[in-house]
Amino acid sequence: MNNHKKSSKENIILCGLAFDNKDNHKRITTGENFYVIGGAAETHENLVEKVMEFTEVIKKYGKKLDDLSEAEYYDVVKEISAQNEKVYWFYQS
Repeated sequence: MNNHKKSSKENIILCGLAFDNKDNHKRITTGENFYVIGGAAETHENLVEKVMEFTEVIKKYGKKLDDLSEAEYYDVVKEISAQNEKVYWFYQS
């Protein structure tokens, strides 16, 4: 039995949730380090695009999601977010 303890940074993911679905269609999209769940078709698609954009920005800086500090995480959020956008980002360590 392996008692090796995993680092808390080994399973970092981005998770997008949306609650504006009125057609009862269950939308779930997953990727290498993200899950997007729920929402109307347009909202779900927008969340997937944001998560993909986030991933591209961190790759541009030569980082992985697991490598980001809280400050770096929010710097990326600022870079990809429009000023009046109704999207909320949270960092949980």
